[in-house]
Amino acid sequence: MYDVSQLHTKCMILLISRVLWRISRGVLLPMLKKWKTLFFQNTNKKSVLVTAEFDRVTNAIQDQENNVCKVVREIGSQLKDEVAKQKKDFEQKNKRVRQDENELNKVIKNNKGILESNDAKRILTYQSKNEQFREGQNQTQKCFPMFRPGKVRQDQLHEMLGSLQMSSNLYGRKKLMSNPVALSTIQTPYGKDKTLFGVLCDGTGKIWISGSDSKIYHIDQGGSILKTVSVSNNVSALSLSMEKELTFSVFWPDTKVYKYDGDAVRTLVDLGQWYPRGLCHSVNGDLLVSMRSVDKTQSRVVMFSGTAETMVIQHDRHGKPLFSVKTDELLLLTENGNGDICVSDYAEKAVVVVNASGELRFKYQGNLIYQTKYESFEPTHIASNSNSQILISDHSNDVIHLLNSDGSFVRYIEFPCCGVLSINAENNLIVGGIGNGKLQIIEYLQ
Repeated sequence: MYDVSQLHTKCMILLISRVLWRISRGVLLPMLKKWKTLFFQNTNKKSVLVTAEFDRVTNAIQDQENNVCKVVREIGSQLKDEVAKQKKDFEQKNKRVRQDENELNKVIKNNKGILESNDAKRILTYQSKNEQFREGQNQTQKCFPMFRPGKVRQDQLHEMLGSLQMSSNLYGRKKLMSNPVALSTIQTPYGKDKTLFGVLCDGTGKIWISGSDSKIYHIDQGGSILKTVSVSNNVSALSLSMEKELTFSVFWPDTKVYKYDGDAVRTLVDLGQWYPRGLCHSVNGDLLVSMRSVDKTQSRVVMFSGTAETMVIQHDRHGKPLFSVKTDELLLLTENGNGDICVSDYAEKAVVVVNASGELRFKYQGNLIYQTKYESFEPTHIASNSNSQILISDHSNDVIHLLNSDGSFVRYIEFPCCGVLSINAENNLIVGGIGNGKLQIIEYLQ
């Protein structure tokens, strides 16, 4: 005989299983479809971005080709202008020679007439014009310019045009190491009585640094000084142009942005009633300058192409200020690999990120989601890596916050870095302390 209670239990279990199966299908299938949709959306977006990168590089090559051709045309135009000037001078001298020749023929004809006339009066009143022609005719030297074409050297043209470098972004993201490693330590000229303020990797393994002594140093990875640049005040921000020219600004109240071309310091742009508070160059070579007004009522980021303003980023779509005001604190910034502009607003205790059009994407005000021993957040230096991740030095906690490109907290990198921050060509992190003047090269990607 069947046990009714057991049968009832089995039926209930079967019924519950079917209900759970239906519920799971109702939940999981839409979720899987959503994940699939998001995956292909993200894939398509990345494909579009990568395609756009190829087009951008092609356009950049064309622009550089035009620049080189423009310089060649200008040199050719200068040479042709010089030939035209010499030709004009030659024709004017030739004209004077013909005039002298006509005058001389008249004198000879007149003298011949006097001799043939036997007229005593004309002979006695004759005035010689020998002095006028004593030096001989004002002969023009028969010389003309010669053009000696230089040898067209393909290697030099190639160097002027530029070269291609492959971006690791095209072939996949690098993974984060579970335990970042300090590869080396560099003792800079700073420490003791001089404070380290800024660091910038130049892409060749060498490093630009600045601090509290109104100087900029170019050092190697052993700490040896390769070059010293004396400037008017302590440097507040450093950046490198596509031509590897050093661009910098100095502390309040200087309103100028300067460049150092390897020989001399020159003014790049004068901001007038604005003080520069941060600098960086975009991937297409434009200069981004964060600035605060002299009266401290406004703050903004301006993009310059040469010395011309091409974009101003100041307010969100509701007309509210994007950045803190009533302060002279730094607004250090960087451009991310996805085209976003990331601004570290120390006074606001936030990192403000806008897209390439200047529209607000997000604000990061510290790790507010995960429980952590770090409570306050004081962002100072900022950089981005080949994964389009954002790295922020937190002055109050002496750590680095690592975010993804959408502003989500990823992890802390717990190395002393209350001073400076940069990324080198190998995607290693360069951090430094303002007190001891030491730089550490940190490997955190693999």
